[in-house]
Amino acid sequence: MRNKDKNDINDIPLTDTDYKGVVYEPSKNAKKIISKNNKKLEKEKPKKKIKKAQNFNFNGFVIFTTLLGISIFGIVFYLTYSYLSPYISFPSVHRETTMETLKLESQDEIFNVNTDKNVLGMIRDIDYETGLVSIFTLTNSKMYTLKIKKTSIFKDKFENMLTFQELKVGDIADFSFDSNNKINYININKDAFSIDGISNFEINQENNTLKLNGVIFKMSNDVISLKNYEPIDIKDINSLDIINIKGYNNTIYYIEMQKGTGLLKLINKPDIPNATIEIDRDIFKPLESIDTISLKEGIHKVVIRGEGALSFVREVDIISNTQTILDLAQIKSLTGTLLVKSNVSEYTLYINNKEEKIREPLKLPYGLYSIRAEKEGYMPFETQVNLDSNRVVVSVNLEKVEKMGKMSITSSPDGAQVFVDNNLAGYTPLKYNLPQGVHSIVLKKEGYNDFVLSGVNIGDEESSFNISMHKKQADSDNTTTQITTETTEATTTN
Repeated sequence: MRNKDKNDINDIPLTDTDYKGVVYEPSKNAKKIISKNNKKLEKEKPKKKIKKAQNFNFNGFVIFTTLLGISIFGIVFYLTYSYLSPYISFPSVHRETTMETLKLESQDEIFNVNTDKNVLGMIRDIDYETGLVSIFTLTNSKMYTLKIKKTSIFKDKFENMLTFQELKVGDIADFSFDSNNKINYININKDAFSIDGISNFEINQENNTLKLNGVIFKMSNDVISLKNYEPIDIKDINSLDIINIKGYNNTIYYIEMQKGTGLLKLINKPDIPNATIEIDRDIFKPLESIDTISLKEGIHKVVIRGEGALSFVREVDIISNTQTILDLAQIKSLTGTLLVKSNVSEYTLYINNKEEKIREPLKLPYGLYSIRAEKEGYMPFETQVNLDSNRVVVSVNLEKVEKMGKMSITSSPDGAQVFVDNNLAGYTPLKYNLPQGVHSIVLKKEGYNDFVLSGVNIGDEESSFNISMHKKQADSDNTTTQITTETTEATTTN
């Protein structure tokens, strides 16, 4: 064991500075070992596969890039042209357009270079294919023709841009055109008005006015009235029609009939109790009160109902200013058999106040009927029957009428009760009708004895009786004896 105090150079520790600049050289054995280990590691390490780069297709890239550029340029050019086309013009081949391409009237004229370049007018006709516009000026009442161009501008009354197809016949507009009779712009006038789908108006042809909801419009002497682009007479327009109007400063220059009216005429109306007519679930009226009715043109549904009848449903096509006939003969009513039986023969039968001579069962439509039977010497018989089934039987009982006679009775004193066959008939003096024959008559009055007339025969002539009644005796309680003794005081006149 070495002494720690002994100075040994091998025991002196070395620092990093001591190794600076020193090159370490391994021994031969160490080199063999290291070389062996490196070879072993190279065998164990997997070999990486090296991918070869594909060949670059330069021609395809050029073609693709060129096509993409052309597409982008085309899109940009189209969008730019669409935006600027109303404000720029391109040279184009002029195509001659003859007046026959537009339906114009004989007084049509073409603007010349000496004409005013700005006018207020109404569009009278438009040909959207050829671009011709026929206008009627409000200042000199003349009609001219202009043609649109690519740079023509169209605006509504609020300065919003319009397409040419949005302009309509009857529009009141300000027109500007160039020396070649081409339209610069058409602007709907700010004071123009347009009201669509109106009805329930009044046209006064004498004053040449139209009244709508209390507002009165003037109608121009040159007003245009059309239906389906064909002229119609103002006289053919009525308040039930549906119309559009256009004008300027409270004056109407254009009337278009949307829907006119026609007449529906009913023929061969059946006799059905409580029959009603219904049209489009809007009109309800008794059938008997209608022969003709005004309806708007178009298809309408007509329903007829009545007691004892099958419902009748039809669709009718109403044409403007035309009468359409609806035949109701096809309405079938439900029928039943009415059989009348009576306790007498040779009587007169009335059904709904019409005499019926047939005594066989009657075939009648369902409904309510009044029945009356009459025969001389019998009381009339009346009743009502509701025929609502296949067979209804009515029994008619006629009661024989007895011959009547007249009776006149007076008494002293007056006010006596008169009993005829034990029935109170009245008080004296009394005139009374009763059947001819034998009757019993009794007069009664308080404080007086009853007066009896028995076995009185009433005939054709009037019977008169003047009877004096006697007061009761205090000691007498035998009414029968008193009545018997006083009957001799009655005066009878036949």
